[in-house]
Amino acid sequence: MGAQVAVERKYERDVDILLAEEFSVNTDFADWFRSQTKFKTSVARVADVHVSKSDNLGESDLIVVYETEGGNRFALLIEDKVDAPLQPEQVNRYRMRADRGIQQELWADYEVILCAPAHYIQGVPNLDEFDYRISFEEVAKFLQIDASPRSQYRGRFLTTAATKRKNVWTREQDDATDEFWEAAYRLAIHEFPILEMKRPKMPKDQTWADFRPRDMPTQPKGVCIKLKGNHGYVDLTFRNTTAPEFAAKVGSSLSGGMAIHQTAGAAAIRLEVPGFAITEGLKEGLPKLKQALIASQELIKFYREHRTMLDRAAAEATPL
Repeated sequence: MGAQVAVERKYERDVDILLAEEFSVNTDFADWFRSQTKFKTSVARVADVHVSKSDNLGESDLIVVYETEGGNRFALLIEDKVDAPLQPEQVNRYRMRADRGIQQELWADYEVILCAPAHYIQGVPNLDEFDYRISFEEVAKFLQIDASPRSQYRGRFLTTAATKRKNVWTREQDDATDEFWEAAYRLAIHEFPILEMKRPKMPKDQTWADFRPRDMPTQPKGVCIKLKGNHGYVDLTFRNTTAPEFAAKVGSSLSGGMAIHQTAGAAAIRLEVPGFAITEGLKEGLPKLKQALIASQELIKFYREHRTMLDRAAAEATPL
């Protein structure tokens, strides 16, 4: 039996390199990973693998480009997380880079995937913006089907990277933020049950919140209400949708004050509301937050009334 190697602290870059090698040399792994995505029925080989690919829109941890026998290409853009929080608009920036790849004819379709420990996937809010979430434990289980020392080691590496440690990121607790969002939660439960708001655990000064009632689909368009308090608007978003084409199909049905905007890879039906900040306190901030909840309710009712038309328009406005 070979020596046991102890790597006390694993970083995202370590996982990037490990997965890049597997995609490059392990066709069984590349096929299995692809089978976890919408491309599961495709027959394709890995054509290119990029680690830490950067442009003016930021950096992608890992980009894996597959190519079919007919020459069609699609990409998996993978964000690896060990314990660090998501950055603001991180998923949207991935989609912007992926859409640029389509414009440059590097690939014709894509998905954005989070690869992280299971406890991270289960415990961090707002991860449904990713197309798929694949845990380190799932990857390790597949790798360790092979009984070779190499595969066993790599599986253990990912499993231990997934272990909770003292240095795992936790939100910065803040009494003012907690008080504000607890008041918002009580308000939503009593006056806006349509939102189906879950009791929030927000980091310090957070003014963004997502609402997804159970009848809003997570796939393929990830329909969702996004409240961005500091920006002063609420969006009904349709992921992977081109706003101009979407607007041409649904614009005539919009109610007063609604407008359509492109937000990275999503089309959004937007209502403007008073902007607010946690530092304003409950007396000034909560009435503004209530206006945002009213707008959120209005957008949910609008979606339910026009669901068939909106879902069809979003599907027809999917980028090629």
